[in-house]
Amino acid sequence: PIYGCGAVIILVSTIRVQDSLWLIWLFGMVSATILEYFTGAAMESLFHVRYWDYSNQKCNLNGYICLTSSLAWGVFSILLVRVVHPPVARMILAIPQFLAEPLSFALVAGTTVDAVQSFNAAMNLKELLEKLAESSEELQRAQKRLEVYYAFAEDDLQRLRDRLDEGRFRLEEKLQEHREERAVEKA
Repeated sequence: PIYGCGAVIILVSTIRVQDSLWLIWLFGMVSATILEYFTGAAMESLFHVRYWDYSNQKCNLNGYICLTSSLAWGVFSILLVRVVHPPVARMILAIPQFLAEPLSFALVAGTTVDAVQSFNAAMNLKELLEKLAESSEELQRAQKRLEVYYAFAEDDLQRLRDRLDEGRFRLEEKLQEHREERAVEKA
């Protein structure tokens, strides 16, 4: 829905300046950039997900917009107004009046269904991301517990090795004493 709304906003904002490429570029760039900023902020606020992030770009504003994308919106505006829209407008104006209303209604209904489905998909994504975040936290807690258990097990294992080494040393001493006693007895 955002691209369709963006195209309509660009077309509406450039209606009075269609004779000037420079003004199409400027008005289209400004209107698309404003839409992009507020859409990005609203989507992050609603869904707690950042669908795009220009933070790594120079001249960005809160990561929602940046200079290079804004400049590109101006170029896309010229393409939309001068190349894409004229044949589409001619085709739409060629639709007989008796068909225009039902087709308009069908397009509005289809757009509404699409917007609702997109919203639901975004909400499902938000829920999935929240569950993943919870699972990640649980895994981190489990990992910390395992690290503690592992540290205690290492300590216990080292004490057991020390006791075994001590027992082996005593056993070797006793064996040595026993051999010496047998050697004395034989002698």
